[in-house]
Amino acid sequence: MMIWSEPGEGGEWARVQVLEDHTETILAVCFSPDGKQLATASYKLIKLYIFKEGNAILAHTLEGHTDDVKSLSFSPDCKLLCSGSGDRSIKFWNPADGSLVKSIDQAHTSWVSSVSYSPNGRVLVSAGGDRTMKIWDAETFELKHTFEQEYRTNQLTITADSNFIVSANSDRMVRITHCREYHLTGLTPILNLILHIVYKWEFVSFLEPNENTSTLEKVMRLLGECVHDGGYNVTSEILSFLSPAHLPVQITPTRWTRDPESLIMFMRAKNKRSQEENAEKEAAMKTAMEGLRQRIAELEPDENDY
Repeated sequence: MMIWSEPGEGGEWARVQVLEDHTETILAVCFSPDGKQLATASYKLIKLYIFKEGNAILAHTLEGHTDDVKSLSFSPDCKLLCSGSGDRSIKFWNPADGSLVKSIDQAHTSWVSSVSYSPNGRVLVSAGGDRTMKIWDAETFELKHTFEQEYRTNQLTITADSNFIVSANSDRMVRITHCREYHLTGLTPILNLILHIVYKWEFVSFLEPNENTSTLEKVMRLLGECVHDGGYNVTSEILSFLSPAHLPVQITPTRWTRDPESLIMFMRAKNKRSQEENAEKEAAMKTAMEGLRQRIAELEPDENDY
């Protein structure tokens, strides 16, 4: 691997250093955000260099992957190095001593093609040969969201404001996707239920509630009935209530701020308003019909008209 200097006055690049520590094809390189470290990857191995007086010096050889290491990414604070491999795992390393901090052994069901930290350091995004992109919590390493795709993402990066994922894909398309900090909560099954009813046009039966019925089951039953009976307008209102942000095209749970009890109150109020509106419509209809009857009666001829 070669390190080059910036072009001088003549506009020519100068080769500064050649690193020959790998014995296999180098598949990934990554500078740390502070410019003080360099990571390179090949079959099974990662080489970690530090810069002293302008020269890259090998500090650690990171071993643990069992296949090609295809992608590398430093955390913004330079305290972690993430690697994605053909062995389907994502590993997190401590650059200071070269130790393995965390391994997600089945991060994807196929090879991991790309990994990238968000510049704000809150999430890590990965892509794999299984045609998915995944968002991980950078602190807890928990999976937050999976994008199911019809194509493979070969390479990805995140914009400087941490708001968008830019991906290069096997279908020759570059895509820009919202990068959100997804939070899975107890409301996840509720949204899944709503989407099931909306898109499958089916309804899920529930047992009659009793003293042992959980709050979540009550919410799901109530919302399910509202969606099934109320159609598109009710569904849209429920979805907008669940999430203050615009739902992505691939509708998924995002940053909910409401709890089940408030949802029950909301839907009860919604039902009450609907009942009141129906009652008002019925009253108006009765009034109109009565007026119509009176008008018809006025127009009917009596005996004196003959």
